[in-house]
Amino acid sequence: MGGGGDCQLSQPIGLFVPWRLGVYGLILAGFYVVFFLSLYRSGIWLIDSSGAPIYTDFTGLWTLGAQALHGKAALVYDQVERVRAVRELVGPGFTLFFSCPHPPTYFLIFAPLALLPYFRAFATWDFVTLLGTIAVVCLIARRRWAIPLLLASPFIAWNLSGGQTGLMMTSLFGASLLLLERRPMLAGCFIGLLSFKPQFGLLLPVALLASSQWRAFMSAAGTVALLVALSLALFGAELAIDFPKGLADYNQLFLVANPDQARVPSLGLQTIYGVVRALHGGPWLAWFVQGAAAITVAVVIWLVWRSSTRFTLKAAALPAAAFIVTPYAYAYDMAAITISLAFVVRDQIDFGSSYGEHAVMTALLAIGLVILITFGVVPLGPIVAIALLGVILRRDLSWWVASPLRLLRVFRKVEGLRFL
Repeated sequence: MGGGGDCQLSQPIGLFVPWRLGVYGLILAGFYVVFFLSLYRSGIWLIDSSGAPIYTDFTGLWTLGAQALHGKAALVYDQVERVRAVRELVGPGFTLFFSCPHPPTYFLIFAPLALLPYFRAFATWDFVTLLGTIAVVCLIARRRWAIPLLLASPFIAWNLSGGQTGLMMTSLFGASLLLLERRPMLAGCFIGLLSFKPQFGLLLPVALLASSQWRAFMSAAGTVALLVALSLALFGAELAIDFPKGLADYNQLFLVANPDQARVPSLGLQTIYGVVRALHGGPWLAWFVQGAAAITVAVVIWLVWRSSTRFTLKAAALPAAAFIVTPYAYAYDMAAITISLAFVVRDQIDFGSSYGEHAVMTALLAIGLVILITFGVVPLGPIVAIALLGVILRRDLSWWVASPLRLLRVFRKVEGLRFL
């Protein structure tokens, strides 16, 4: 076990035996299929009654790749050009305000997809990213019934319906943690690939340094440098200048807008920052609360990864904690929570589970369904992340046993440096 701090665990009650969990997952996944097929047949999803494309999240990503493919990569950071490019695909009725916050490495993913016709690219993207997620989750949990449970996730359904990048992030996050103990160099490569969503990698250096995973750290840094250099070489060095402007425009709209603006309550940010803004708190208050939460969680992750806690729990804690630390995450991004759940399931198989854990996880599924039904407008994501992190940390409290002494040693070192 992890060292004397384990909570009291037992066998699952009848409602949560594996075969029944698989049945529950298949029923819910079947509901998603029927629901989206009905939207498709009604001309509400993917194509309208005339056969023209309907705007989804993938529309913006595919047009981004198309612009890069035709030598216009720098124009993706121009709001007017972004709207024009999308209107060329979906028609003049498109009015959504557009700003691109994505780093240059995004083009390495979506430029090849833009070689395919739009609908074929959509289907290919959904299939490949879902297959990658299923493979990673099954390798982590080591149980076939994990597949229907995965398909039951509301956040998986969200990604498949909109063609978003959450499943890609989930696959890379899961692969990096799965390989970290045995193949640290390869794990570092997957961490580097995850840099296309840099806001979710904030805790990865903390975990790697705390656990002295130097080979993975250097491999990740080298991979990021290679990807940036390759994207600038292929699509133009001016991206290094235009990307900060695109990011600033996006942040101005979504992260520092005045609380009396109509957009703010419905931003859909599934973060602590988003909760404060949805309650009409000002940007400075939201940043303060978000910053305090981020520092607290970063310290916890350092202590957990520095401790003798078993690796499955260390790995489970990281994706859940990532959603507490970042101020910028949407419902589709929360598919990565699946990686935390997969490691928890693996730990439960090996060490048992408590009745309370099943109740909490069922409640989290219900919250996820609420997020899906409300189209991600209600910022309940932090509840999911915090509750799941609590379940994970409680399974083995050995990480906390030596934490006060460890913090005292760090404090003494800092105090000693002040007098040098």
